[in-house]
Amino acid sequence: MHYCIRLLSILFAAVLLNGCSAVRFSYNNADSLIRWWIDQYADLSPEQDELARERLARFHAWHRKTQLTDYVDLTRQAQKLIAGQPTVADTLALLDGVIRGGMTLADQARPDIADFLLTVTPEQIESVAGRFKRKNADYAKEVQLAGGESGQRKAQLRRVLERTEYWFGDFSDEQNMAVRKIIDGQPIATRFWYDERLRRQREWLDLMRLVQRERPPRDRVIQLLHEYAARYDLPGDPARLLQARTLRRHSAALFVGIHAIATPAQRAHALHKLGDLISDFTALSREE
Repeated sequence: MHYCIRLLSILFAAVLLNGCSAVRFSYNNADSLIRWWIDQYADLSPEQDELARERLARFHAWHRKTQLTDYVDLTRQAQKLIAGQPTVADTLALLDGVIRGGMTLADQARPDIADFLLTVTPEQIESVAGRFKRKNADYAKEVQLAGGESGQRKAQLRRVLERTEYWFGDFSDEQNMAVRKIIDGQPIATRFWYDERLRRQREWLDLMRLVQRERPPRDRVIQLLHEYAARYDLPGDPARLLQARTLRRHSAALFVGIHAIATPAQRAHALHKLGDLISDFTALSREE
């Protein structure tokens, strides 16, 4: 489902770029966590729960065997970024690697998601729609969507500083002001990405309803999922695509600016955290 594709595709990005405590514990229980998460949206039947249990266990074993070494490589790439003098292009290249990793997960899961979609009921689709609506209201409040540009910038600054201080350690008041200055000099992107969130959800619900209504062959459902995934990351409309790419360059420039004001000790702090992730990914890849 949309929520399954989304979780699979951002799972590693969340760990690599946002930080995660107890990485090994979380990873070793990921299949159960994802199954629980899906159930929160769709209220799985016993048969669907068993299908999810079986397929997620298989997916988890594949992931451990094939993907964690790639995560080590990407984390080392992030270390080189922190240790050097990163450019916007360097930062975007790392982001592209993260996105490719997410799409690899979605590609692997696609046949299993197709099988699951072919079991979904109209009531479950409406449950997903209702969950989306509630989550969107929470998200809109978090990012201060109704607060105008001023409120949205304050919310963005809070999120950026929380993430920055996780990786680099405490920033001084002067550093915080420098981050705020960078953010204030960029266009606000909150409404654009919120609308993209709504687009993805709308297209996902349309896909679910089509499959439930027409019950197409499994191969056709897999193709529909492929088409959905192809337009998931960025919009197809040329004007909005250009805007999305511009906003991503601004995000990369924000990282470059934060890196520039970080002290050597703060960069060492980030390198240490990335080193811990490499150790975790390596150890996890060796477990059965």
